[in-house]
Amino acid sequence: MAIVDEQGRLFGRFNLLDALLILLIAGLVPLGYVSYVIFRTPLPRLTRVEPATINLDKVMRIKIRGEHLRPYMRVSVGTHQGVNFLFKDSSEADVELQGVPPGTYDVVLYDHTQERDRLPNAFTVAPSALPDAQLIVVGTFGNLTPDQARQVTAGMTIPGLGVVEAVGRPVPQVTRVFVRPGTVEVPIANAQMLPVTLRLGCYVRSSQGQPECVGGAVSIQPTTLMFLPTPLGTLPFQIDQVRGLQPLEPVRVTVRFSGNPGVLAQIKKGDADIGDVWNELAAGATVTDVAAANAGQRDVRLLVQAQRGTTSWTYGMSALRLGSAFQLRTAAYEVSGSVIELDPLPPSPNTASSPK
Repeated sequence: MAIVDEQGRLFGRFNLLDALLILLIAGLVPLGYVSYVIFRTPLPRLTRVEPATINLDKVMRIKIRGEHLRPYMRVSVGTHQGVNFLFKDSSEADVELQGVPPGTYDVVLYDHTQERDRLPNAFTVAPSALPDAQLIVVGTFGNLTPDQARQVTAGMTIPGLGVVEAVGRPVPQVTRVFVRPGTVEVPIANAQMLPVTLRLGCYVRSSQGQPECVGGAVSIQPTTLMFLPTPLGTLPFQIDQVRGLQPLEPVRVTVRFSGNPGVLAQIKKGDADIGDVWNELAAGATVTDVAAANAGQRDVRLLVQAQRGTTSWTYGMSALRLGSAFQLRTAAYEVSGSVIELDPLPPSPNTASSPK
């Protein structure tokens, strides 16, 4: 039998052109597979995180190990996205994390558009070695309508953080913005802010060796702007004053102020110390009596809302004791002096008797 007959069929059964086409296709399939294996872009993969557990800190740095990593990728732990992705090579990158609370998290790798890999429960932020704490924080809720301001009352809870203990009177909205070396007041049109006193829970962490209390992922400090969950939705809250939990007690203080006689002459009975920023709920001091000025000096009697510390009274986050510095700041003037009388004196700290 002829291999190709008169009709162009192979072995009398297959059309020659069809057979050649089938052979060509059969050859292209393995060739395409080999090309795919050789030239395809491999998918990135995570293998581990170092360290797998880290103590809570303001800034935490971890190392990502993996395969086929690329410079444009990013990493998150849970829903907390890394600040950066410092690519070293296809198997290693460094990631900086901020504001991640204690807990165990999935580590997720992303490219420009989508999730590429995930390590379940691969990273743990350990809580601070110090116990949780509470602070009294005086500040203002902002960006309120008149109706919202009326709904903020003592006893309102801040889920996961604390409770409102006192409420003042609403005033026009002003936000203090940090501009080195100080702050600038920025008025906000058609909004109110409401002075409140909050009892906030926080945890203590070490920031470059300095202990600080953190609530809502931010350090609790005067001027700090927080965003707090409330029954009215998320509200901005700017801190004016931070105190301990000790009750405020009236302390009678005599301060000898020194300075320009014209400035000292401005001091009068009833003047109130407003501190760095005025808030009607903040602990303050009021002038109760003023002596005559004498050679650039003037003795002034004040009633101070102070707290008992372990070794002294505390006012304005500073020790209040005989000889300590004292500033009186009002809307009209600011004077400095030193404490010369204090009533009552704070009790002496308890000391253990020395062994005999």
